[in-house]
Amino acid sequence: MSAHHVHVGVRDMPAAIGWLKRVWELKPVFQIPQMAIFAVGEFELLVDAGDHDSRATIGFVSDDCDRDYSRVVARDAETVSPPEDNPYGSRAAYVKGPGALTLEIEQPLKR
Repeated sequence: MSAHHVHVGVRDMPAAIGWLKRVWELKPVFQIPQMAIFAVGEFELLVDAGDHDSRATIGFVSDDCDRDYSRVVARDAETVSPPEDNPYGSRAAYVKGPGALTLEIEQPLKR
């Protein structure tokens, strides 16, 4: 087996879809009022309309954390934590996503 998708709930579906389009440059591959599906490589992010915001961190791999972090911040992403090296072998940055979501940009470091 392999991971295929994750569901996250948001209270403000139009705002979440707009944020993912504008800041993360993702476009839904399928959309109805209750759900939008965003393809991220082989993985799918399913955003569901709900009465509460899911609290989750969604990680994205990058070959240049600083560059990608700068790009999303320039498109109005709010910083949670700027890029920094971690003792487990990666460089990572975190931004506030739609609802209660946090998005992580992680770059593996050569050991």
